[in-house]
Amino acid sequence: MAVFVNKLTVVGPTDEMEALYSRIGDFMSTRPGIVRYQLVRSTKEANIYFNIAEWENAEYFRQALKEDEFQALYAELKPLIKGDAHLSEVVQEGTRESRNQG
Repeated sequence: MAVFVNKLTVVGPTDEMEALYSRIGDFMSTRPGIVRYQLVRSTKEANIYFNIAEWENAEYFRQALKEDEFQALYAELKPLIKGDAHLSEVVQEGTRESRNQG
């Protein structure tokens, strides 16, 4: 499992960024290896978002980033955000259900 976490500081209109991210999410949802993704907004700072995406492995993620359609969408997004991206690995995980079974 590979987890992509990107802290996004929005420097343009947030509604425009959210609409564009919706298009990116639609595209990524069709790519091989995607498990799930979320775009979440900070309740502390309205212009801070986090993109969290789980992939079966890092290679699937890298392949998706190379695709022309993603590159075109990212070119539109880039002026609207300042990103701090991290491709990460799972170290620990749990759910309420797994805790209650222990």
